[in-house]
Amino acid sequence: MITVSDILALTAFENVRLVAPCDGGGAREVRNVGILDCPPDYNEYSVYMPRELILTNLGFAYGNPDMAEKSLLTMIRRDVAAIAIKSVYEPPISDLVRSESAARGVPLYLHDGAYYETVAYESLDLIRRDQEGLDKGRIVDELLVSHDGDRTRKLLHGIAGMGGALVQCFALTTPTTDKCSFFATVDAVTLLLASVAEDGSVVESVSVCPYRERILALVSYGNAGIEEMASIEERCLALIAAAGNLRCGVGEAVRPTDGDLTVHQALTAADAVERDGVRAVRWADLHAGAFMDAARSNRLFMSASALYRSKLARYDDVHGTELMVTVEALVRAYGDVKTVADELHQHPNTVRYRVRKAKALLGMADRTDRELLYLLDLVFLPTFDSSKQCLPGNG
Repeated sequence: MITVSDILALTAFENVRLVAPCDGGGAREVRNVGILDCPPDYNEYSVYMPRELILTNLGFAYGNPDMAEKSLLTMIRRDVAAIAIKSVYEPPISDLVRSESAARGVPLYLHDGAYYETVAYESLDLIRRDQEGLDKGRIVDELLVSHDGDRTRKLLHGIAGMGGALVQCFALTTPTTDKCSFFATVDAVTLLLASVAEDGSVVESVSVCPYRERILALVSYGNAGIEEMASIEERCLALIAAAGNLRCGVGEAVRPTDGDLTVHQALTAADAVERDGVRAVRWADLHAGAFMDAARSNRLFMSASALYRSKLARYDDVHGTELMVTVEALVRAYGDVKTVADELHQHPNTVRYRVRKAKALLGMADRTDRELLYLLDLVFLPTFDSSKQCLPGNG
């Protein structure tokens, strides 16, 4: 969504001043941009739509403050996104206009800078790029829930227009918040990574697109060996680092029919990048975190895990026991009863008694403690914090 603040951040605007207090005015959505160059005598400005950002210099009302006031009031009452007035003609802004702007929440700005035709072009281009990003974002969303190989390959082609034997995703995080800087970063990354595809013998193509607040770079490999792809990966990371204050999550190179996997891997690795404050994280470097994410993404695994936890929780609720907290601590402690006893401030025999009760409850009374611990590792795998980068049990 493009906001008033996004539009005002364009380089065509200079020395922007808010005319009257307007809480939340900068966050208003902008769906279109219109140029106001006539009084409201014709149809009360019915051609202008709500959520449209209006550009004007009020030149048609020069020397006529009453007409300027009427025009601005009429436009404000149409609930446009905002009105940006180029100050070249020193437009008069009446107290009534100021109060109406504040009361209705339609911000009114004075600004210097480029001709409003230039401002309109830049604004509309920003809206267009944002819409294209949203369209591709919906395809990525669909890709991430698709499990059909052929459909995945087609969706991947719709995002990046690529084929190739293998595809690899890089998910970039950027600290910028305004859309102008965001798309400037997209352009910079696109330009830098274009050099990777210059030698078509290894890389067939590189495509860059926005996805939510991140940037996805998809690299399509031809007949490339493992070492060649590793070299390209390092080169991509170096180029991304040169683009500015970007962090990167890296997926594995997979077949196009498994394209959803590399995108999901890269996005998960990007989460780790943001959390840990490092420059880059590969999916393969997540270790236990990769398995935790995989477990959370599998409905059948999550259902089985939740089933066993619910058995323990229900028993505790009915009997006032603490089986759940005990066996969860047992997993973190690698089955060390003394460590669990110290953590829970209980006698070791109390812990052993609870473990026996849990084994019976889960239908494992005749199994060893090692077998129980193996099951509990899986049961609690989705619940552990992947930021600790450890398998369940690594407390």
